[in-house]
Amino acid sequence: MRSPAPKGIVAPLLLAAVAWTAGARAQNSALAENLFREGKQLLGERRFDEACPKFKESARLDLSSGVELALGICLEGQGRIASAWGAYLSAATLAHHDGRVDREEAAKGRAKALEPRLSHATIDVAQPTAALPGLVVRQDDVVLESPAWFNAPVDPGTHRIDVTAPGKKPFSRTYLVAADGDSISVSVPVLEDAPPPAPAPAPAAVLRTPGDQGGAASGAWRRPTGFVSGGIGVAALAAGSVLGAITLSDAAAIHRVCPMSPCPNTGTRFENQTAETLADASTTLFIVAGVTLAAGAILVLTSPHSTEAPRHGAWIRPVLTPTFGGFVGRW
Repeated sequence: MRSPAPKGIVAPLLLAAVAWTAGARAQNSALAENLFREGKQLLGERRFDEACPKFKESARLDLSSGVELALGICLEGQGRIASAWGAYLSAATLAHHDGRVDREEAAKGRAKALEPRLSHATIDVAQPTAALPGLVVRQDDVVLESPAWFNAPVDPGTHRIDVTAPGKKPFSRTYLVAADGDSISVSVPVLEDAPPPAPAPAPAAVLRTPGDQGGAASGAWRRPTGFVSGGIGVAALAAGSVLGAITLSDAAAIHRVCPMSPCPNTGTRFENQTAETLADASTTLFIVAGVTLAAGAILVLTSPHSTEAPRHGAWIRPVLTPTFGGFVGRW
């Protein structure tokens, strides 16, 4: 069981809540009064389109019979007879509640003067549609319940009816209400069934090689890349071997001509430098060959492959020994 709050805490909280509410109302009243005055000035200048929004916002912030009466006059100036009639009736009710007999009589008199000019619209909903669960009828984005479908006052001008219900195709229609005293009926037919929802798309088919499992295809690039790297390694190995053989041959010839070091013969020294350059190039090629052959072997050996080797078909694999580097296979 929750224990009651201490009296010393409840009282300050209540006072704070009352003060905050009073402050909010005072602020709203101040804003409403300012909007009301601006609207009255615009109304005196017959700038109805600018004045009416001022009165509507003032009424939203602080509803009063004076604001509703002014809004009715403004709406009547716009030619919105039904809306003005409703504002006058609202002003009369508020004035009666406040004991403002003079304002009540003025609002009732204006409303009564507009009644002969009211236009009416009837929304004739087919019985099967009216019985649908979840039916929603909107007129100009305002939801209308069934009591408002028959002979309801409506402003002159173009209006739109939107009818929706679960599992049914929506229905929409626009209609035009002429000025003063028009009467119109808008028929809403039996709503058609909505098409069934489209089936969810089937998952895209994934093409896999025999024996491919899970994410193996994501590494399919390794094998061809490994072969390319191995090919580069074989070429580098061959080139390095050729340069190495040339270097050894040149070195032997130079040693026979000039066995001492440094060699006093200028031409022989130049040939010796050339031989050293070729030796360096040969060494570099051997290093490149070793790296690319090793990389190619790793890529090929770590590439995805089938768990079942094919019985027939070509195959190829890299081979690297102290005396040979290249590929062997069968076609």
